[in-house]
Amino acid sequence: MKATLKDISDKTGLSISTVSRILRGESKTSSKNVELTIKAAQEINYPLNSRVLNGKYDYKQRLQVALVTSFYPDEFYSTFFYGFNSATKGFNINLSLYTFNPAEGSLGEFLTELSHNSIDAAVLFLPTLQEQDYRNMLDSIPKDFSLISAAPLFNPVLDTITFDSYRGGYIVAKHFYEKGYHDVGIITGPTNKNESLLRKNGFTDYISQKSDMNLTWIFEGDYTFDAGKNAYEEYSALHKKPRAVFASNDYMCLGFLEQATKDGLKIPQQIAIAGYDDLPICNYVHPSITSVHTNYEILGQKTFNILKEKMKSESNHSGVLSIIPVTLSIRSST
Repeated sequence: MKATLKDISDKTGLSISTVSRILRGESKTSSKNVELTIKAAQEINYPLNSRVLNGKYDYKQRLQVALVTSFYPDEFYSTFFYGFNSATKGFNINLSLYTFNPAEGSLGEFLTELSHNSIDAAVLFLPTLQEQDYRNMLDSIPKDFSLISAAPLFNPVLDTITFDSYRGGYIVAKHFYEKGYHDVGIITGPTNKNESLLRKNGFTDYISQKSDMNLTWIFEGDYTFDAGKNAYEEYSALHKKPRAVFASNDYMCLGFLEQATKDGLKIPQQIAIAGYDDLPICNYVHPSITSVHTNYEILGQKTFNILKEKMKSESNHSGVLSIIPVTLSIRSST
């Protein structure tokens, strides 16, 4: 049965109207009554608006933050959530994972429902959404509900924090060149994804600076394991094969690697390959995979810093983009 104001009134001995004013942040009653009311509400799971309570009464509760994504049960999302959850230490934050499905309603409705159920702020990682989706969402959610995005757009609407995808592609190309792999190829991600184009641009820009380095093959993938397998089938039919290949995420790298090893290719002696994301599995396959390292705990820490500042200032979104550096974890595949 849903908790009501009367239930809180019965537990505290305060009138329903007093309880209602306290929870709306409109009461001038004693701090003792405020604490009593909030405690009773928590005990019966009555939904509290922590933003209001903190603003009016200096109400000390752990910040409730939702990490909203289109979750899939795979290693990437597990690594992503683990890094963000680890980042909550020292921030007085409780982090909850929520899955948003566009087929089941609008993002605005989804976030409004969260805001009515004791969630104070949200971090969005929704790479499939486009600019207009975010604009529609901002028009319909409570104005005091704080948001930040961890998924870059070509033209960001929300303030966004993400990894330096351009640098990721650049340092892979640089690594290939320094290893003596001058004829190279790339398996890109989808062309409609901002980070996919940045990874490709970083990779190709480095190559363009070297007169003795050549991009000899491009395959457009979709970040899936099967795309990596399909890329290998095209690669194997090439007359002039690249000496090294950059797969724009680890799943495509793993698909390519599996097919190459089944074909009996020696890696990296015959073909070197590198990925992106540095998932834990990169350490556990043979050969181990060189990959661009993205530290999700650091991403989470920077995200929470910005989010808490936004909650204090209640500033509007201006599409500010903050970038987290990446590094390269070099292993046996190159």
